[in-house]
Amino acid sequence: MAEQDAKCPLEKVDRRLEDAHRQWHAADEGYFDPEEFRRSIQSVIQTLRTVTFMLQSMKSDIPDFDQWYGGWQERLKADPLMRWMVEARNRIEKQGDLELHSFVRAEVIASYLEEGPRVEVPANLFDGLKSLIEGLPTGQVGKHLATHGILKVERRWVENTLPDLELLEAAAVAYSRLTELVVDAHRHLGLAAPETIDHRTGEVIQPQPTNRPPCMIDHGTSRSIHVSIEDGRVLRFEEKAITVTRKKAETAAKKYGFKNAQDIFGKAGEPYEATLASLFKTARSIFKRDQYHDSMVFIFRDRNLIDIRGFRPDNQQDKYLMMRKLAADVQKMGGDAIIQLNEVWTAKYDPREPYRRAVDAPNRRELLTADLVQRDGPVRHLSAEIRRNKTRAHLGPTVAVDNPSLFAFAPILLAWGSKLPEEWVAEMSKLDSKQE
Repeated sequence: MAEQDAKCPLEKVDRRLEDAHRQWHAADEGYFDPEEFRRSIQSVIQTLRTVTFMLQSMKSDIPDFDQWYGGWQERLKADPLMRWMVEARNRIEKQGDLELHSFVRAEVIASYLEEGPRVEVPANLFDGLKSLIEGLPTGQVGKHLATHGILKVERRWVENTLPDLELLEAAAVAYSRLTELVVDAHRHLGLAAPETIDHRTGEVIQPQPTNRPPCMIDHGTSRSIHVSIEDGRVLRFEEKAITVTRKKAETAAKKYGFKNAQDIFGKAGEPYEATLASLFKTARSIFKRDQYHDSMVFIFRDRNLIDIRGFRPDNQQDKYLMMRKLAADVQKMGGDAIIQLNEVWTAKYDPREPYRRAVDAPNRRELLTADLVQRDGPVRHLSAEIRRNKTRAHLGPTVAVDNPSLFAFAPILLAWGSKLPEEWVAEMSKLDSKQE
């Protein structure tokens, strides 16, 4: 929480929430250090408990306190997690440390769905991972897993009396619920809601519907490793931030014949379908000039562009992981739509070769595509066939398809809490073999 004006009667409460936020990140950063994690996670639990203590101590400064706080008190008492937080704090204060246990959870990733076999074992029993790999299917499925499969190994800390919920996740949920209480206290006093600040960058963090800062969502990426089943390599992404200066933007616009941003994105405030059409028109111009187009993703919120990124996957494993990472980032940013521009191979599904990639099919075709996926709207796909001769590549006419089966975007729809169309799930049982 940002430091409030000195006149704010809830300044000390806001500061306690900020303390808990920082302690949570200390626990996250020390996840693989048992002693550091123990100290930090217990500090989070103790600090969060003091938030309600401090509010109760200020009842004389809050009008109609008993009536206002009584409703909240009943609500928190009825919440099993918040009851556990009270009991956990009491055990820390009166009996000593919580009984923490670390487990390794492993699963196989070989499609865009979270559907691979899983195993969970105590952290020192890595034989379980060997058994998982040895138990993978044989035949065509096994060949696909061996070539494109990924073993995700995730460490999880749980507490003896809360075995089904990972501890950092539990603390993040408790933080969000107490944030809702504090925000309501500000509202009750006629005050502006306190801001959440990223203490690492100093930037104001955009609020989420759950009152959980984006930095406390999907922290599993920091406690997981991904290993190629094919050769045992640990898979890592390299991310590079690129600053686009005005001079670079003007040079690029001149190169491709664009006059301004409207030439690229269309008119501000238009439906996302109109933005999709404008971006694909731009992509066609770039392809005509350069003879290729990099994979690019545009993330939007409330009709406004909030992020642009390029993807350069080396193989199918990278694609599986990149789309999961993109889904987590879209959720953190509060994005409600994405548009991806891409060059892809496509091929008709052959039941005799159910796991063959499109790039390996003899009847494959090459496309320039633009895909729109929305949280509260239809999926739309634009494409143009790429036809190459000895010297040049040419684009065919633009073809539009509504609500196609775009399997790669399943992680994003799931992150939004959307239900996947039944035909997607049925076709994805073929492990996304149609297009890549």
